[in-house]
Amino acid sequence: MKKYTTAMLVLLILVLLMLALLCGGCGGPENIAGENAGSESGANDPRAKVIDQAGRELVLYEVPQRIVSLSPANTEFACALGLGERLVGVTDYCDYPPEVEDKPKVGGFADPNLEQIIAMEPELVLAGDMHSDVTEKLEDMGIAVLVLTPVTLDDVYASLELLAEVTDSGEKCAELTAKMQERIGAVQDALASLDEREQVRVYFEIYADPLMSVGNRSVIHEIITLAGGANIFADVDETYPTVSAEAVVSRNPQVILFPNYHGTEELLSELLQERPGWSKISAITGGRVHCVDNDAFSRPGPRIVDAVEEGAWIFYPALFK
Repeated sequence: MKKYTTAMLVLLILVLLMLALLCGGCGGPENIAGENAGSESGANDPRAKVIDQAGRELVLYEVPQRIVSLSPANTEFACALGLGERLVGVTDYCDYPPEVEDKPKVGGFADPNLEQIIAMEPELVLAGDMHSDVTEKLEDMGIAVLVLTPVTLDDVYASLELLAEVTDSGEKCAELTAKMQERIGAVQDALASLDEREQVRVYFEIYADPLMSVGNRSVIHEIITLAGGANIFADVDETYPTVSAEAVVSRNPQVILFPNYHGTEELLSELLQERPGWSKISAITGGRVHCVDNDAFSRPGPRIVDAVEEGAWIFYPALFK
């Protein structure tokens, strides 16, 4: 019995020595401690969990390094947060900042090519509210999608914060939004002395045939308002309503704005005067027909501040020399 016990002890010692050697070759106690520490600190927990602007929950375990954007506004959001190098695909209509024009394309804004998106092996796709079908198919394949649907300035800030949260860009987002708010605040301060009765009446023409303007649901309406103007169709509860030429004449705008792809201001003034009754509109008699940057005005993105500043300068040049 005594010999059996001694043999067992020797065998046990040999086994322990072998285990020690094996553990030493694998990194020993330090590796074991590291694994336990990772487990205790929640290594498998989500790195980011957000509710996007379509009400969907998005969970990410890693910071995405390969991003595809399905809209020009989303591309601007990404670049404004310093994520331009991570963009591996954009739409045919993404043109700002200029360097994104050289990025690989995934098709149009309204009809992105699913196969091209997948081929780019994205870790995150930035979609809009019109991409529900593509979003669903990508999610079925395990590809993360963040839906951004900004309309107002507050929505723009919220979009930036969501994108910053999932891309680990919080510091850049804080700097950017602070600067945007500072610039908007400067415009508001300059306009503070204006009486409501001094607000210029503004007509923004989206399209000529049929005649389309902007109602109170449009981002352009908010830009006009923030710039101190009074949208003559602010009472219309639509985004881009069809309006009558007679209604424009009766509301007598003092400033007329056009997207800059319609032509020169001189040409537009001549064309407008040919419309029945329009030659007597204050904006035309006063020579206040202006072309504005369409993308800055129509895309609810970081350049909304540029549009507000441009509008304020047009409406009240004496205040913004």
